[in-house]
Amino acid sequence: MKALLRRVSTRTLKEFEFETFQEGPLEGSKNAWTCCAGETFRVRGKDYLTDKVKEPSAPNAFDLVEVEIFKSTTGKVENYAMCPESAIQRARKNGDKRFMLMVVFQTMTIHLVVTWAVEPRVMDEDPVMKDLWERYLNGSEQFRTERFKVIPRIADGGFFLRRLVGEKPGLLGKRLSFRYHQTESHLLVVCDTVTSSFASRITLACMDQASKLTIDLGFLIEATATKELPERLFGAFRMSKPDLDGAKPLTWTEDIPKNGTKTVKA
Repeated sequence: MKALLRRVSTRTLKEFEFETFQEGPLEGSKNAWTCCAGETFRVRGKDYLTDKVKEPSAPNAFDLVEVEIFKSTTGKVENYAMCPESAIQRARKNGDKRFMLMVVFQTMTIHLVVTWAVEPRVMDEDPVMKDLWERYLNGSEQFRTERFKVIPRIADGGFFLRRLVGEKPGLLGKRLSFRYHQTESHLLVVCDTVTSSFASRITLACMDQASKLTIDLGFLIEATATKELPERLFGAFRMSKPDLDGAKPLTWTEDIPKNGTKTVKA
């Protein structure tokens, strides 16, 4: 069962200026998110280690469930996957039993949350992707942090942001602290932007210009060996001119385990 059915709208573009951050069309949206085709991103090809040639990715391996933005009133939220309001918990209530991956980009107030569901059929059809994903899922936190790659792409934004963000693939673990929370039914990856002064500067600049910014982000596990090639995106999405001032407030109080969680940096 799909967690959230894709919606097709016949409204005019003027009506795509949403009051709350939600799914919208790829073009002409404000305060909206949508799935991006994985094929529009270039990744390491089958023979990359010898010829350095990149090629379009295969279609996204995972199903994009939802992109959320919320404003915390209590500081950084650590284990949002357990919040009743989260996409994971709402999907579970709707009967979705697929394994899910949630990635949270964390600041002291604004949190960007992306949730995907793993499609077993797609994994079975791509043994290279399946093997690398299983190694990521069952591997050490160090391995996960070193391999987590993001490809940014500014679709609409000023010169300053284009130069600041760039469009080169990046291993976020070199700049950000990562933390992980895993259960039998999901993996939560927390990317803490607060712990890095460099990341904080970029984040603050993007937040300041967010209402004018449309950005595509592609996500994958970096391939470093021949048996792991070609690379393939597990997911990608577009965030169109979000209204951070109008982000939904979250007052949920979480229960953090007494033994805490490890912080990992590559």
